[in-house]
Amino acid sequence: MLELRDLSRSFGQRTVLDGICLTVRPGERLGLIGPSGAGKSTLLRLAAGLLRPSAGVCRNTFACTRLVFQEPRLLPWRSVADNLDIALHAHGIPAHEAATRRDSWLARVGLADAARSWPAELSGGMAQRAALARALALEPDLLLLDEPFSALDPALRADLGRLCADQARVTGAALICISHQPWELAGLVDRVLCVADGRICEQAVPAIRDTATPP
Repeated sequence: MLELRDLSRSFGQRTVLDGICLTVRPGERLGLIGPSGAGKSTLLRLAAGLLRPSAGVCRNTFACTRLVFQEPRLLPWRSVADNLDIALHAHGIPAHEAATRRDSWLARVGLADAARSWPAELSGGMAQRAALARALALEPDLLLLDEPFSALDPALRADLGRLCADQARVTGAALICISHQPWELAGLVDRVLCVADGRICEQAVPAIRDTATPP
């Protein structure tokens, strides 16, 4: 479970999050919307343990949390396959199982033929798909998505969104996705919260469903 209680985070004199209260349980899929600078990305970094709160409590009891950033953040001196292998081996996955997971996920994101390519040889969209495959191969029980589909065309955004949602359903993982495109959350999340001025300003915005379509 992820629990944020009266959580605040400041950078110098600027308060980015102020008094956030939020609970996300296993199997829940949550969308976050709101203007740029509202504190959405900071909230995910706190959940992932990359930042500490300035005040309040951030308690994450999930066993494996993975954050997929807006930028791919692949190791440029390693091939696409090696980027996945390094992450899998670091988590203690045996070599044979790691290779199976790597190949399976690269195929599922459409990168089977790019496994031996260098990150510099990939388009922005391909690199982002590789980063998503690296996260999903670890089978996280909390998947945090910080606009990871922004470099992709609308059809591929929808496909990868469904892939993440399906994986969360199969494994029972929790998922939190930030998006500036409401249609992108259709079928991906169960509920949507609006973040503005460092606060959750609406507690239960209905998720955009089948009526939402990309532009």
